[in-house]
Amino acid sequence: MSDSTIEPYEQALERFPGAENGIERGLVAFDEAFGNLADPRVAERMDALYAESIFFNDTLKTFEHRDDLVRYMKKTGASLDSSTVEIQQVLRDGPDVFVRWTMEFHTRAAGRDIHSRSIGMTHLRFDEQGQVVLHQDFWDSGHGLYAHLPVVGFMVRRVHDRL
Repeated sequence: MSDSTIEPYEQALERFPGAENGIERGLVAFDEAFGNLADPRVAERMDALYAESIFFNDTLKTFEHRDDLVRYMKKTGASLDSSTVEIQQVLRDGPDVFVRWTMEFHTRAAGRDIHSRSIGMTHLRFDEQGQVVLHQDFWDSGHGLYAHLPVVGFMVRRVHDRL
């Protein structure tokens, strides 16, 4: 994470302490909402999952308001032909929940069929009602997403191969 993403995340850790009693309910809703991002009800599920005031960073976008996130997820879901996110492991430390996952999606961009499979980890905190107040993803969006796009993908793959 760069300095420009670390500081807002650290501030969010202070702002959203989380509540342990909302974790069970929140994890069920998280699995349902992210299990299939291409589902036409994704906006409805995200609206129910996230609190009104949030910190959300998926390495591509950062949001502080649920409505902005819901619009983003609806647009993202509409661009996918299919999508699955499978939860592999859940670790808890007080109000902090770390979810290890595998994501796979199919879409079409720039006239090309794109199939991507990637792994990642999400740090979550929930409020007392089980809604997400903090969501910080840790995944390689460059390899998981951008590497599949024409022109940009060539450059991402070339840099990755040189490292």
